[in-house]
Amino acid sequence: MSTPRVDPPRRTSRVAFIVAAAIGFAALLVLFLLADAKELLRTAQSVHLAALALPMLLSVLSYGAMARSYQGIADAAGARLSFRDWVRITFVSNTANYIVTSAGLSGFAVRMLLLAQQGVSSSRAVLISLVQTFLTNFTLLFFILGGFVSLVVRKHLGGAFLWITTFAVVAFALILVFVFVLVIRPALRKRTLRWVTVTLHRVLHRVARRWTPPRERFVQLQRNLDQGLDFLLTRKTLMVAPTLWILFDWVLTVGVLWAAFQAVNFPLPPRIVIMGFGVGLFFSLVSFVPAGLGIMEGSMTYVFVKFLKVPLESSVLAVLIFRLTYQVVPLVVSLFLFHGLVRQALRQVASGSRG
Repeated sequence: MSTPRVDPPRRTSRVAFIVAAAIGFAALLVLFLLADAKELLRTAQSVHLAALALPMLLSVLSYGAMARSYQGIADAAGARLSFRDWVRITFVSNTANYIVTSAGLSGFAVRMLLLAQQGVSSSRAVLISLVQTFLTNFTLLFFILGGFVSLVVRKHLGGAFLWITTFAVVAFALILVFVFVLVIRPALRKRTLRWVTVTLHRVLHRVARRWTPPRERFVQLQRNLDQGLDFLLTRKTLMVAPTLWILFDWVLTVGVLWAAFQAVNFPLPPRIVIMGFGVGLFFSLVSFVPAGLGIMEGSMTYVFVKFLKVPLESSVLAVLIFRLTYQVVPLVVSLFLFHGLVRQALRQVASGSRG
């Protein structure tokens, strides 16, 4: 009898996901343990269900703005779909990030499949996704930078934290400038992307040879990035509207957190909310925990409590409301309304990965 073959990379990635998720849940549990149970319960009881309507509404509008940005980029690329189609694609692909990560997949892959079902070629689908992802993250850097700058300028920090935050502000500013230079200087961009591709492949091949993708994949990614940035440069005027929609999307996302503090009866001015939002999103992005679970909540809560003098219990509940209304509820709705699409996408990607 032959021994069944075990796929070490898949098994290792599954174990890594479980460990990372456990760390996230542990970090979330720590927040509750640090809070005063009676005060936390009292604060939770003061939250009226009607008060959750505003963060939910802002979350829905945020997904709508995101879908509109995709539609604008797709129209510029010659792939015209209705706004209704883009709402469905955006909703499913973004909420799918929270369930397919355990299988080594991403909303990016799901979006490719959904676009293919609409007759959009794979090359054009990749281009649309890369351009939107670039604009989204580039815009997000401004919010993160704004949060760190506000903490420094308003002197909420001191000692080692002041120096660390100042370094982060300078680093983010340099990244923004460098990315802008790469966009407008094609020759420098090609050399930089080629160097990054070769260096990244060499490092991964040396430290994790078994799990390093073939070099051809890195080269293809380099070409896709280069084509995406060329697309931005040659269609500058057409990218203004999608960029504004993406900016509006982030404003609405900050508004969800602002409305969450309104819901727990501890209203904060938007400038204060942006500080915690920017720092929390930064640590969520750089963490290895799926969806930044526990890391985002912990970092946001720490900033609000330590530097902005917000009560711990109000901060914990507000950040949890933000997580629930912006991510968890949309995920549940997506599974109910578009369960067929999600199941079909997961099945197709899984069969593709086995092939």
